Amino acid sequence: MKTISNEEQGFTLIEMLIVILVMTIVASFGFINIKPLWTTVKKHLFINQLQVDLYYAQTYAITKQTNVYVQFYERANRYMMTDNQHQHLIVDRKLPENVDMLSEGTFSSYTINPDGNVTNFGTIYFRAGEEQVKLVVNIGRGRFYVQE
Repeated sequence: MKTISNEEQGFTLIEMLIVILVMTIVASFGFINIKPLWTTVKKHLFINQLQVDLYYAQTYAITKQTNVYVQFYERANRYMMTDNQHQHLIVDRKLPENVDMLSEGTFSSYTINPDGNVTNFGTIYFRAGEEQVKLVVNIGRGRFYVQE
């Protein structure tokens, strides 16, 4: 049988506690940074969804050769897109809970014509967490962009 010397008995309680303390501190730094990261991810998801919906409404107007009415509702914190000709609801989307529509914008609705052009232009502001997001619809060809 093999005899165990003092050098092969394992770790002491103090050594184990120090290792657990260091691991806890390192793990806590990871959890602290997750919340700001999650807020940023939710903001980018909102921006992407808004762009996809607006491109879809423009494509719908061109392919169906109909007017599409885009309406932003500040109090309800949502936006809707409807086919004016058939009163068909194309998109009805509530904004995520961390995103609010602000009243500082220059318009709240516009119509996309069958050729893809818009009847109204301006800016709509959103607040995503602590950051402001701006949707700008340009005059004429129906171009828009979202600026963070």
